[in-house]
Amino acid sequence: RSSEAALKELVDNAWDADASNVWITLPDPLAKEAVVVRDDGSGMTALEIRGEYLNIASDKRTRTGERTIKHNRKIKGRKGIGKFAGLTIASRMELTTVARERFCTLLIDKKDLIENQNDLEAVPLPFSEGNANGANGGTIVVLSDLDSRLNFPNPDKLREILIYEYG
Repeated sequence: RSSEAALKELVDNAWDADASNVWITLPDPLAKEAVVVRDDGSGMTALEIRGEYLNIASDKRTRTGERTIKHNRKIKGRKGIGKFAGLTIASRMELTTVARERFCTLLIDKKDLIENQNDLEAVPLPFSEGNANGANGGTIVVLSDLDSRLNFPNPDKLREILIYEYG
């Protein structure tokens, strides 16, 4: 619906990951810098990324229940598509996540998804993992090469949407 709604979907993912904090960095309009959404939630392991996060239309509630583990929040995700919300406003989405002393980085390029002739879940995506070296858990989503045909995310409108949803 809007760039702000797409970013709200990423905040919803952080909510479902039991994040206490979410930091959103919006560059100046028409700047070449990326939009960054960072949280201090539970993060994901390589197994969770491959088996759950990249599983399109996967309902987290059927796997883990209706509520989050740490904060007992009602799960917001329903259709398993919020993970791709960033690609509605950007051509590239880099996800870096830390969970249980391991980090994982995944790069999703919209062009690769569009040009692929196979099942979307069969697209080879650059993926790396390793020791987190004591880094705190959480997830960082970097959205780059923003689509200039769309409205640049407006900080005031985004704030309004988030306050309405989260108080």
